Amino acid sequence: MTHLATKVLLLGLVFLAVLPLAALPKAAYLGMSALLPGTGELALGKTNRGAVMLGVDVVAINAYLATGREKNDLTRSYKRYAQVYAGIPDGMPDRYYQRLQDYLSSDDFNQYQELMARNYYLIYTYDPDGYGEYTLANTYPDSEAWDWQSVVHQDRYRSLRRRTQTAKMYQSLSLGVILLNRAVSLIDVALISRDHSQ
Repeated sequence: MTHLATKVLLLGLVFLAVLPLAALPKAAYLGMSALLPGTGELALGKTNRGAVMLGVDVVAINAYLATGREKNDLTRSYKRYAQVYAGIPDGMPDRYYQRLQDYLSSDDFNQYQELMARNYYLIYTYDPDGYGEYTLANTYPDSEAWDWQSVVHQDRYRSLRRRTQTAKMYQSLSLGVILLNRAVSLIDVALISRDHSQ
């Protein structure tokens, strides 16, 4: 469990320890649930529901942080791997790393772009200036060239990229659970406090 997740759990236990609290305005319970799901329920005496929501939040925050670390580690790994086995320069944009995944070398990529430009600018529309501008803007110079040592190395790179995307997806799902848990807790506290006021 991460340090932050431990703090969240301890904060929830403090709320549990000080129950029952004096009556607070409805907005205070809602604010508690927005900051830390389950604490509004705990303050209103619904300990089981509060503990479940607090536990879900601890697990979701822990998962969010863990997948974030994994995503960052994998990103550094595939970038370093590409430097070693494809000879790429530092500081390239994300689109560049996608093209490394799709083309064995920058020469292959450049040849494809030139073929597409030739078909459009020299055959269909006959615009030599457009052809030159397109190829200049959409091909890589020698300073940004890459050339995978083998298909096996490129496949390994693809695998690292897929794992990075999976970690990114799980981090997004964890964030969704964190936000959903807050929304559910807010609705729950609003209903409980309405029943208490009647």
